[in-house]
Amino acid sequence: MTDEQIEQLAQRVAKLIINNLHEGLIADFQPDEEEDLLAELAKCMTLLDKYLKAEQYEKCEIIKNKIKKIERKLRNL
Repeated sequence: MTDEQIEQLAQRVAKLIINNLHEGLIADFQPDEEEDLLAELAKCMTLLDKYLKAEQYEKCEIIKNKIKKIERKLRNL
């Protein structure tokens, strides 16, 4: 193998590695279903606390039911 062929091979390998790293980084930034559910759960817990402090118990019941649904989905993942 000549030096020129080795250089071409090295450049090709480097491009493949960089492309795979780039694709991996993009995939990491896309939230998965579990992350979405956890974010929704956190939001609901915050709302529940707010409604409890404001003594809005009907809204608390609605949020409580939504929390139960989210927790069920998380258990089934």
